[in-house]
Amino acid sequence: MKNTIFSFLTAAGLLFAGCHQPDELLPSVSRNGINSVTAQFVKNNSEGAAEFYGEFKGYPAEGSDEITVEIPWFYPESSDDVVSGKMLDKMRISLNLDDNVTVDPAVLYMNLNEDNYITVTDQLKQKKVYKVRGRIVKSKACLLEELSLPSQGLNAIIDQETKEVSLIAAGNIEPCTGTYRLSYHATISPDPATTVIDWNASPKLTVTAYDGVSKTVYTVKKEVPAKVPTGIRSGSQKNLFVSETFKTDYGMSGTTNYTLGILGDHLLICSGESEIVYVNKLTGVKAGTVNMGGINLGGGAITSDEANHIVMCSIAANGASQTIYRLDHVTDTPKEVMTWSNATGGKIGSKISIKGDIDADAVVTINCWAWASPANWSSFVRIIVTDGVWGTPEKVTIAGCGLWNGGNVDVEYLSTDITGPYFKASYSTNGAEWIDGATNSRVAFIDKGANDANSNFANVSCAVFNKSPFVAVFGGSHFAYSASRAILLDVGDRNLFTGTFDNTKAKIYASTPKYLAVSGTASCDILLSQSSDGYYLYLYWIGGNTNYIRAEQWDCVAGHTLFSDTTFVIRKNS
Repeated sequence: MKNTIFSFLTAAGLLFAGCHQPDELLPSVSRNGINSVTAQFVKNNSEGAAEFYGEFKGYPAEGSDEITVEIPWFYPESSDDVVSGKMLDKMRISLNLDDNVTVDPAVLYMNLNEDNYITVTDQLKQKKVYKVRGRIVKSKACLLEELSLPSQGLNAIIDQETKEVSLIAAGNIEPCTGTYRLSYHATISPDPATTVIDWNASPKLTVTAYDGVSKTVYTVKKEVPAKVPTGIRSGSQKNLFVSETFKTDYGMSGTTNYTLGILGDHLLICSGESEIVYVNKLTGVKAGTVNMGGINLGGGAITSDEANHIVMCSIAANGASQTIYRLDHVTDTPKEVMTWSNATGGKIGSKISIKGDIDADAVVTINCWAWASPANWSSFVRIIVTDGVWGTPEKVTIAGCGLWNGGNVDVEYLSTDITGPYFKASYSTNGAEWIDGATNSRVAFIDKGANDANSNFANVSCAVFNKSPFVAVFGGSHFAYSASRAILLDVGDRNLFTGTFDNTKAKIYASTPKYLAVSGTASCDILLSQSSDGYYLYLYWIGGNTNYIRAEQWDCVAGHTLFSDTTFVIRKNS
């Protein structure tokens, strides 16, 4: 473009000024004449033609007549492939020059193992001789790029300017190992992958570059973060783990009734009889099996309260006895809480839910049903716990709700206030129902979605997280091509609790539906839980008929962007 403009101006000058010659056009600032040298490796392809790869630059230093092209020790730098001296014997060379600058001799290739001399003539016709050569160098890069503590569900925030690493946690962080990512071929000391570190003690991590000289020291700090005003932080959703083969993964063989509970750092999975395994609640890695001490729930269920206890119940037909047990540690054996005679007129025990603390105040709900066609059941069992004392089970009937006729029904209170709201889901209503605890009548309803007809939305779980109430529902698969999916609802405004699962304004999350060609007992559950420090909300769901389990996480941390949907691995460092 510059040449076109110059030609136009020259022609105009001839018209108006005769044969006057214009002054030579020079840049306002004269630099080195040569700005950089770029070298590339050369190889011949299968047809014998030269191909070029890699790109390495050298720059003239002020007051120096040498240009050194630094070539990394490994290429690609992410690999363990060492660059040999022979690879420098013939390298493709290109030069970045200022305008009106020439180089002698003309350059196309150089042996960068040797000194190569070029003469640069700048715009003022001044000449300077440069020596160009290559040098294979070990990396000076020494950054800690990512750090995660998977067992604690924590991902660090790294400030590369201050070299501070922040772990967002309100309570103590248990000493543990971690995963990380460094600059290529750097090393770290102490190594979080192999060393159990006390992260509460502001440990220092030293990252050493491959050259063995360059180092960066990071200080890890635990921070107690502010919270967003209410509810979850937008954009904080993170998948913790997922498996479509959990029975094989965990060595489970039961088929009766899969239900879930949280106990400390573990997610417990019960298949309904005498089989309970526990896995890390953040990673899904199996940690052990509960010793049931000969107890068989006979198709019953487990759940967890809000104070680190597991409660389980057996199935009981009308007129039979039901036993309720508690488990306080994964290495304990369940202990009997109470046995009572079921006189509800229906069968009980394929779902149990708790709100509160069974050592203080709690409300326990157990599903209840009798088979009839058409469906005509609308009652459940409620037990109130006061100061750790379990009351007498009572039958509660819901007015105006969707009726059911099998064990596919779940009821859970939002709090220990039995006059407050509670929520119900059942087959074949297949929706989420809001029940007024003061009147025990349905006051709001979200219907199934357009493609949910074959699903089994009979699982519900509630939590008040960061001052906001949430309800989760799950539809498991029990007919061919059931839509198996989990939905999280914000129930802070009853006026929004309407529509369908496809369009309700209360919905804040819905998993991608899985349409599976399976049939049989749905055998599924959903569980909302939160961390003891109140910063993380967890959602788990399981389909015993589909061999599927998944866990999601949200947080309420203000002022930070945490990593989302990221799997951390240790990158190999040579």
